[in-house]
Amino acid sequence: MRIAIAFVTIALAGIAGCAAGPSAAPAANGLVSTGRSAGPVPLTLPASFTGTLPCADCEGVDYRLDLFEDRSFFLRTTYRGRTPGDFDDVGSFDWSSDRRALIAQGGREAPLRFSIESADEIRLLDVSGQPIDSKLNYSLRRASGLAPLEPRLNLRGLYRYMADAGLFDECSTGRRMPVAMEADNAALERAYGEQRPEPLAPVMALVEGRIAMRMPMEGPGPVPTLVPERFLRLMPGESCPPRFATMPLEGTAWRLVGLGGEAVTPPASRPGPSMTLDAAESRVSGTDGCNRFMGGFRRDGDSLAFAQLASTMMACADGMEEAQRFTKALGATARYRAMGVQLELFDAAGAVVARFQAQPATE
Repeated sequence: MRIAIAFVTIALAGIAGCAAGPSAAPAANGLVSTGRSAGPVPLTLPASFTGTLPCADCEGVDYRLDLFEDRSFFLRTTYRGRTPGDFDDVGSFDWSSDRRALIAQGGREAPLRFSIESADEIRLLDVSGQPIDSKLNYSLRRASGLAPLEPRLNLRGLYRYMADAGLFDECSTGRRMPVAMEADNAALERAYGEQRPEPLAPVMALVEGRIAMRMPMEGPGPVPTLVPERFLRLMPGESCPPRFATMPLEGTAWRLVGLGGEAVTPPASRPGPSMTLDAAESRVSGTDGCNRFMGGFRRDGDSLAFAQLASTMMACADGMEEAQRFTKALGATARYRAMGVQLELFDAAGAVVARFQAQPATE
């Protein structure tokens, strides 16, 4: 079959140049542009945000969220009227690429997403990162002062014993913590010794523990310290996965999951639409679900426009309409937002025209 090439030219928006990548770490004060004011909103860290949010089957959920400068967080949720009602979580958070929201991933199946409303207020978003359509209160307010939580939960991390003391690199927060010589510490230390690893070699450990603020053996404090209340097991050969972070716009393989407000599910017979942006060449390439395409893009901050898209013209038994809508969405793109493993494209009016999910590296 002969393949023709069709060229589609898309006018560039009035933008120029390229900015730093969206995964670049924000300043310690986490300056965030909300789009509701003339300048950025300073979200000074560390900070604790609290509030009572709606609950479908209880009297309300009390939230206490501690955010730290190293992008780690502690969370306690208390379900009123339930027994037990308290649940602790720890993990890492990151900013969205436009600095208007943050996303926190811990041991929960799905991350929590919050919009930055002001320096003293964050608001819970739905699972897709959109505002919750409700008149009920979904905001958490900054608490005065910060006395960090001491969360109690199962913790997984790399343990090592050196200089007569244990160290624990907790996987989800990326924090290195000293291990308190109390509770079930002796069992953890003994199991590590029986593994006979290379000197100072870390071994994955799972414990039921508490992160408490304790004075270190040396230096200023107090510092977060692991209290191993119950040693569970060692898992030799395992390692921590990469720490949670917002995926960069460029260099990530993005798979289309939605057009406008509709979900996209490709047929099993072929891969669905996807794209990858190359920062070095300012080029985009991928598939619309029927044909391969390529073209250029320009980005300035969170502004984004695609131009001079070219694609093959092979017929597709099904999916042609979706492919055309995908191409149209790229042409209408004026802004983007990456948050965690999600990417959204917006038109000039601020409406979402396409949603993507980052593909795992193994795909």
